[in-house]
Parts: sequence; C-alpha cells; structure tokens
Amino acid sequence: MKLPKKTIISVLPSLLVIVLLATGFVAGRYSIIKTFDKYIENAARVFTFGGFLDHKEQQELIHVYHDEDHVLDKIASFSYAVPNIPTPFVGNAPMPGRHGNASINSAQFRYEKEIRLPKPDNTFRIFITGGSTAYGSGASRQDRTIAGYLEKMLTKELSPVTKLNYEVVTAANPAWASTHERILIENKLSELDPDMIISFSGNNDVHWGFRGRNILWFRSYADELFLDLIKTVYRFTDQPVIPEITRIEPKEVPPSLVAKRLYKNVKLSSFALSQEGIDYVFVLQPTLAVTGKQLTKREEAKVKKESQEYFQRCYTQIDEALGAFDAENYHYVNLANVFDTLGNQEDIFIDSYHFGDKGNEIVAANIFLHIKDILHR
Repeated sequence: MKLPKKTIISVLPSLLVIVLLATGFVAGRYSIIKTFDKYIENAARVFTFGGFLDHKEQQELIHVYHDEDHVLDKIASFSYAVPNIPTPFVGNAPMPGRHGNASINSAQFRYEKEIRLPKPDNTFRIFITGGSTAYGSGASRQDRTIAGYLEKMLTKELSPVTKLNYEVVTAANPAWASTHERILIENKLSELDPDMIISFSGNNDVHWGFRGRNILWFRSYADELFLDLIKTVYRFTDQPVIPEITRIEPKEVPPSLVAKRLYKNVKLSSFALSQEGIDYVFVLQPTLAVTGKQLTKREEAKVKKESQEYFQRCYTQIDEALGAFDAENYHYVNLANVFDTLGNQEDIFIDSYHFGDKGNEIVAANIFLHIKDILHR
C-alpha cells in the first residue's frame, strides 16, 4: 500500500527527530564509554609485565630469576600491579581471582588456599603485609614470593621438630603505605587467628613522602582511579564538582616527618596485636636507592638520582626511630643492606623497588633467621 504524499511529508519531521535523537544517544554513549575506557585501559596496562615491557625489556630481566632458560616464555604473564577493587577502610585491595600468574583468594590475599576459621589445630599462621614488593610484583610463581619462600623454609626446617603446619600468607597490595597495613592489621588480620604479623615495609612511606603525600591521609593510585571514574559520572550527569579534600605538598615531606608517621603506625600496630598476644615483626625492606650492593649495568640504569639522597636520609631516620621502639611483642629487622655482599655480576633488582626470585629468596632466608628464635619460644 502506497502512502499519500501528504502523509509522508507530515511524518518526516518526526522521523528526523527520532534519527537525530538516536544518533545523539549513540554518539553520547560512545563518548562516555571511550572516556571510561581511557581510565581503565591505562590502569590495566601495568597488571602484568606483558602490558608495559616489550620483548627486549623482558629479556633483560631474566637474570633476576632462577630457571632463566624457562622464564622468558612466561614472563609476560608475571603479575606486577594487581587489579584492585574498592575495599572497606583500606580504600583498595587486590581483586579475588586469577590475574596473570597470581592467585588472589576471596579474602583478597595472594594465597592459593582460603583462610580457614577457626584455625586448624597444629597450625602456625603468619601474615606478611606491605606494598608491591611484599605482594611479589614480578615473582615468577606464587611460591616464589617472599611469603612463598618463607613458608617452604619454615615447613622444611621447623615442621619436623615442631610438628606444626606453617601458613605464610601475603596480605599486601601495590602502593600501600604503612597506614594501610596498620588498618588491615587492626581491623582484619587480628581477627583471623594469626600467630605472627610481619610488615615488610618502609619503601612506600618514603615513595609517597617524596611526592608530597601525608601517608596518614592520602590516596593511592587505585584510589585516584576510582575517584576519577566517579568524577566522570558526576560530570556526565551534571552533578556538582567533587572538591579535593587531601593536600599534596609542593615539595617532599621532611624525612623526620616520614619517620615519625611510620613510627606511629608501627606503634599502633604493635599495640593492637599485643592485646591478643601476637608477635609483630617489622622488616625494613631493601630498595635500590639505599642498597650498598655493587650494581650491574642494568641495575645502575634504574637508579633514580633525583630521589636517591632523599631515600637515604629517610631510611636513616626510620632506622633510628624503629630501632629505639621497645615493646614485648615487637621485633625490628633492618634488611636495607641485605644484598650488600653481592657483586656487579649478579642481577637482583627488577627496578627501583622490586626484585626477582633470587632477591625474594635471599630476603625470605634472612627473615627466617631472625624469626626462628621467636618461633622456638
């Protein structure tokens, strides 16, 4: 049936409006999606080595690992900055699931098994808190993180004598400072029947201090991502602009203040755990800026000259503060110079803050030596 000419002319404006609205809707939706994609893709780029290192850069790293001949085929999948999700009180923490070669359990810990409550009989449970180095950024396998190596050492060396099953759980997250650790210890870990908490920490407090952040009141990278996404939603829905409520100093935080804030978190963590009779071990982590190791050419190229002196001054202040603190359940271990005896033919550091399997194993062995007497009490 052929429509009259007048009818066609009369409906043309309506059709045109519908087409324009549909086109506008599609264009608007595409614009919104692309805006969100930009934020999310930038974050996802550093989830694994394959996202931000080319083949040559991956090849240059194989010497920091055991089994060098087999690493190159898998290195692109090594977890670096694990995907985060909004998390109560600490702001952000790892997303449960499999990410690259990392497994995150439902409690947001890098551990293959779920945390059983009540704790099984004859089990000694240790949690390791910290930032990306404690998390194991760049580790070739789950059992070659610091916690993984330490669990194997405790099981091999002590289980035959103590008849205990040792659990060493990674409760860490890239970019976390000691404030995140303290809140996690007070609010969550203390409720999971731990026998010992080890904070492998210090570097990130200095990292954020160099960037003008007050580690008692700041946002990490994941926090900034989530806030940017919320701001985008507000902008597209014509909501008021979200005001800034944190302060970034125009220059680095004085080293004495970095040490003071870290000391506060350590003291509060120790106190919270002392109420339950739980041992607290703070391990000052090694980092490229403060190591006395003879560096390889590749490691030397990773040194950040602009912040090296600042890190060294902060570490001196931190060591003095934490070494002077005394509490019955508190134990302090300074591993800042744990690699100093190694020569310039031995690659350890991946970049300024992280190391591969060889470094993780050396650190774990030294932690084991310092805590085995505590475990034998």
